[in-house]
Amino acid sequence: MKDKHIVWELASTTTDQNTTLVTGGEYEVFLSFCGKDTRKAFTDFLYIYLVGAGIRTFRDNNELCVGEGIRLELLKAIKESKISIPIFSKSYAASKYCLLELTEMVECHRSEGQKIFPIFYNIKPSEVRHQTGSYEGAFSQHEKNFEGNVVQGWKDALRKVGELRGLELEETNGHEGELVKMVVEKVLLELKKNYKHVPDNVVGMDHHIEELMGLLNFDFDGVRIVGILGMGGIGKTTIAKAVFNKLCDYFQCCCFIEDAREKAKHHSGLVNLQVQLVSKFRKGEFGKFNDVNEGTDRIKDAVHSKKVLIVLDDVDEKFQFDHLAGKLDWFGAGSRVIVTTRNKQVLDSLKVTFERESLHDAYRSYEPSLMDPRHALVLFSRCAFMRDFPPEGYDILSKQVVCAAAGLPLVLVTMGSLLCGKKDKVLWGEILRKLKKVPKEKVLEKLRPCFEALDYGQKQVFLDISCFFAGTNKEHPYYMWDDCEFYPAEAINVLVLRSLLKVDDDNRLRMHDQLRDLGRQIVREENLFDLGERSRLCCHKEALDVFERHMANKLKALNISFCRDLARVPSLSGWWRVVQIKISVPLRLDEMRQMEMIVLLVIGKVLSGGDMIAAALDDLQQLLPHSLHYLPVNPLNI
Repeated sequence: MKDKHIVWELASTTTDQNTTLVTGGEYEVFLSFCGKDTRKAFTDFLYIYLVGAGIRTFRDNNELCVGEGIRLELLKAIKESKISIPIFSKSYAASKYCLLELTEMVECHRSEGQKIFPIFYNIKPSEVRHQTGSYEGAFSQHEKNFEGNVVQGWKDALRKVGELRGLELEETNGHEGELVKMVVEKVLLELKKNYKHVPDNVVGMDHHIEELMGLLNFDFDGVRIVGILGMGGIGKTTIAKAVFNKLCDYFQCCCFIEDAREKAKHHSGLVNLQVQLVSKFRKGEFGKFNDVNEGTDRIKDAVHSKKVLIVLDDVDEKFQFDHLAGKLDWFGAGSRVIVTTRNKQVLDSLKVTFERESLHDAYRSYEPSLMDPRHALVLFSRCAFMRDFPPEGYDILSKQVVCAAAGLPLVLVTMGSLLCGKKDKVLWGEILRKLKKVPKEKVLEKLRPCFEALDYGQKQVFLDISCFFAGTNKEHPYYMWDDCEFYPAEAINVLVLRSLLKVDDDNRLRMHDQLRDLGRQIVREENLFDLGERSRLCCHKEALDVFERHMANKLKALNISFCRDLARVPSLSGWWRVVQIKISVPLRLDEMRQMEMIVLLVIGKVLSGGDMIAAALDDLQQLLPHSLHYLPVNPLNI
């Protein structure tokens, strides 16, 4: 007689010595295997090495008897693991329990984006995909015992997983130890994807982590918000990243929103941050929202009842928090939200809100202290000398630099990087005198000597990045810099070596917000009163003012992309000095021909005599000035 209903039969909710009931994402990896093929051999070997690598791994040690139901803990273990590893062997398809596990994995992969890493143990992927060989015989038996729709569901699951890129024992010429090593490395790489980069040279971080962990208090089952308050450059983001890395594996979902203050300034910036959150909590969902209110509702739905960890980095207005993290009742029990900010009013308003709602346990704050002289000297020495203490003859000079840096990690790192490899004590003395002239609260001025030590081309690249290209792919402005003979490869290398810039794994240019602000301040100081005398304009309001007055004597670059207040096509006649334009409204080509020096143009639409040009990119290039060697289109709306 055929079984009409093959489901997860919850035989028992109790646990025994061989299995542990899963709670709150206790496991990271679920192993699915046929016991008689691999339990005491390959699977045992793999399990031991996964656990030895610090990976929380579920392996069912119970042999199921005929007719026994699938236990609740197996179902929970699959659902709450981040990665499922089915070990396909000759007898895998003969077990209905293995097939039930596989079906559940495929469903979690579809609905939650869970990863599946298949292993093909003495069997080819094609046998799994098409149910040939031993799998064909197994399904001949299943078709006699189970309903057709059940069997078809198992076949579909095998086909889907069999199409995934997995690891084969054959790839290692039968060496099981080598295969185990490959699996462990792949799992570790995947699990670290959520981790945020924390520099290797950090000092004194354990104290901050301990303090913050105490405030987060995981004995408290409710939702808690913890604010980190401090001036720029004190290390708020680094502390938040270190804690995030330590905790992210213990939550169902986690998301780190970086640089919220700067990103929220851009057109649809806050909406884009909301999209980032939702895509993290609903794997693969990248739909755009019409406005922030819709985004807020979508976030509420995405995090509903889930235990989540969210870090909102560099929030400067409470409304940003309201639209990204909203209310405590959005989240599941045990959720934590960390907010870093320079603005004390943001945290004060949060505190008042929670106290008004009698949620006194929901909020805590932490204000990192400046580095003590001992830790500061170690950090500076690691950057300047690649060791934990100064070499002979530089001890007093190093301590003077540390004192002048006033305990600010960002200043210590940048000054150490600037002086790295410099043995001329006269140079050390000059930089030290500049530092001592600056009050400790003026962080930007303490960083200025690092800028002044750059050559002309390196300074231009630094200013361009600070005004326009932070967060963009480094290839976008590269050709423009090359055409201007700024030697970008060398310039970027120098900026990275001096800790003024980072290039992340996605090839994007990353700059600390204090360094970005320093660059923009240097541009403002070119002329505090006449905007047209500045070399760059990245503020929409200032750019519009220059348009209205037609005064741009020294302007070389401007950004008015997605400017909400730009209601008409701007006239660029007479702007022959301009080298860069980022704009999202139509331009007139007859005026652009006058711009003999332009080398970078980021546009949305192009007009010629008032008509839209429906031409290929190569044709468009012929109509523009000969100086334009690089034309990123964003996109070309024609």
